[in-house]
Amino acid sequence: MDKKAMYKISYGLFVVTACCDGKDNGCITNTLAQVTSTPNKVSLTVAKNNLTHDMIMSTGRFTASVISTDADFSLFKHFGFRSGRDVDKFADFTDCKRAENGTLIVTKGTNAYISCSVWHSIDLGTHTMFIGNVTDMEVLSDTPSATYEYYQNNIKPKPEAVGKTSDGQTIWRCVICGYEYVGEEVPDDFVCPICKHGKADFEKVSDGGHDAVPVGKTESGETVWRCMVCGYEYIGDEVPADYICPICGVGADQFEKTT
Repeated sequence: MDKKAMYKISYGLFVVTACCDGKDNGCITNTLAQVTSTPNKVSLTVAKNNLTHDMIMSTGRFTASVISTDADFSLFKHFGFRSGRDVDKFADFTDCKRAENGTLIVTKGTNAYISCSVWHSIDLGTHTMFIGNVTDMEVLSDTPSATYEYYQNNIKPKPEAVGKTSDGQTIWRCVICGYEYVGEEVPDDFVCPICKHGKADFEKVSDGGHDAVPVGKTESGETVWRCMVCGYEYIGDEVPADYICPICGVGADQFEKTT
């Protein structure tokens, strides 16, 4: 069975936001879809390990801002590469406004928003599917929506090339996004400039003048699988069928073997 057939399904991209007990949060998703037009209902599937999931469960409200082709990678880094359990994603984010249902609308890099109240929820094991009644919506611009394929080809940066440095320095690669740091050691306080992860998420790929580790393998020869949504890497012979990306919440079918 060729799992890549799933990649041919056309997906949109959204920033889904919720507000609970005075705290705002949001995450990137590609799982919003209209299910009926009269009355107007949409479905939204969210991983249970996402804070946004818990906030929607608690309040029964969410807003999906539709990401457009004007969006740059910083939007995906801000809402997709870190957890709202660790940071306040809206603490320094000003490109937003409050919706009628109390959640936030992302106004930059988007072309519309859809606000909803939860009508029904379905437990899918690792995820919950929320069926929402549309309570408010508006077109913000005429810029085309960004598809999942457009994100992969035009927004998401390609990992830095692996190889030897000219002066024999050590190369360390971020296992989340592929950014490479050159130096004997990654400083304890270093923060990846692409995905904002720290030293713990860097692994050595080249030591001095020696050959770099082949792409798709760790130093010990294990297989590396990369999440096509956020770049997180899983190490193992196969990605378990019930595996959930700890960064963006997608399932095993969104991981591909790096080659």
